[in-house]
Amino acid sequence: MKKVLFLIPLLIFSNHVFSQAINTSSKIEDSIKRLNWNGVDVVYIEDNRFPTFDLTLYFADGALSESSGENGLTEHSFSLIDSGTDKLSQAEILDQFEFTGSEFSSSVTHEYSTISISGLTKDMNTTFSQACSLLRNANYPEKVIKKEIDLERESLLTLVASPQGLAERVFREISMGQTPYSYPVSGKLNDFASYTPTKLRSKMNYFLDKVKKRIYLTGPSSVLSLEKILTKECQLKGTSQDFVRSMEVPVSKTNKTTFIFVPVPDANQVQLRIGRFLNANEIQYRNLDALASDFLGGGFTSKLMREVRTKRGLTYSIGSFIASQKQYGRSGISTFTKNETINRLIEVIDETVSKIAKNGISKEDLEHSSEGMIGSYPFKFESNSAFLSQLLLLDHIARPYSDLFEFKESVAKVTAKEVAQRIKDVYGFDKQIIFVLGDKSIESSLRKLTKKYGNLEVVDYKKYL
Repeated sequence: MKKVLFLIPLLIFSNHVFSQAINTSSKIEDSIKRLNWNGVDVVYIEDNRFPTFDLTLYFADGALSESSGENGLTEHSFSLIDSGTDKLSQAEILDQFEFTGSEFSSSVTHEYSTISISGLTKDMNTTFSQACSLLRNANYPEKVIKKEIDLERESLLTLVASPQGLAERVFREISMGQTPYSYPVSGKLNDFASYTPTKLRSKMNYFLDKVKKRIYLTGPSSVLSLEKILTKECQLKGTSQDFVRSMEVPVSKTNKTTFIFVPVPDANQVQLRIGRFLNANEIQYRNLDALASDFLGGGFTSKLMREVRTKRGLTYSIGSFIASQKQYGRSGISTFTKNETINRLIEVIDETVSKIAKNGISKEDLEHSSEGMIGSYPFKFESNSAFLSQLLLLDHIARPYSDLFEFKESVAKVTAKEVAQRIKDVYGFDKQIIFVLGDKSIESSLRKLTKKYGNLEVVDYKKYL
């Protein structure tokens, strides 16, 4: 959950850095200073054009830190950090950040967690003193926690009214199977009662004191004065004993198609997801994956969009993705349609992937897709925070920063044969989870597809809330 206290205008510096790296022989590493603040590694890019700062604090652990009975505790220890201290109420904390025009947010994945702070350099010291006070002194008042959890509970209970959101939540857990990454980081309804002030405080202390940290920072050279506040007031320090999450995940062998239907009441639209879990040895081709998923379902000129929408009018939009973390990934195709066209939609997607696998793709089609990707690629790094996020992810997965700036050359080397093969390997219907969420009246129609895709498993969505 991301909680924004006050949004400031997004100020761009990354396109400047990006263009410099492309147009000169310099490497991105040359523009980055690597510092050490009390044992904590710091990645700093100086930017003197605007009187602003962006900082992300990375923790090398996430929801996988939770033991039995703690599901969702990590996410809530971060997202509820502004709930109150002994001296300040939640309302007073929010007012303070709003007064300085700062943004304070957090994010938790299974593998790692982050806290991001941005604002004006003139208010930098005040902002970080406030942030440090929260990190070290948040006491998670019981009344505030109950109020926030009640709102979250209500949101989950009414999720059925949002088929797209419900489909995303249920499909993610099902597609991740029996892996450690399947359970939602935010927990489920049955977990909420276990979030006590003591447990939340203890979990935050674990991340602050036991887990390896790294700081990503941009702004004028004056922002380097934050070292004193972060090491003294936030008490950040690093040692060789700091914990780094690493897990040996058994290889998930998917050798058949799984056909799942989730009935929901009074749905006038059907949500369709097709995808699967990707093992660590299947996520070694990040640029190839980006091109393959973009060619298949990356926009209005993608293959699926042309076949499904333009030629047949089966949906308004359709997209595909291949996403990876450090030790796992997942692929997916996401779309929706009317009740009476769900069967045909599934078949057309299957036929499209099968034709690519059998006949390949033309060099001209690939060039059209790759040129569009290369042209839009720099816009992924428009904001300071977006650029820092990319550096953070590369560090997390142990890849060099040069990957960002060698994208054009790397994509240009990919052949049409390689893209077709990758689409077959990742999206081939011989090992997908076909997930349909819609009105119970379409079940009989879906069963007509069982000869092709296997038995239809009917699943109750409530077990995923």
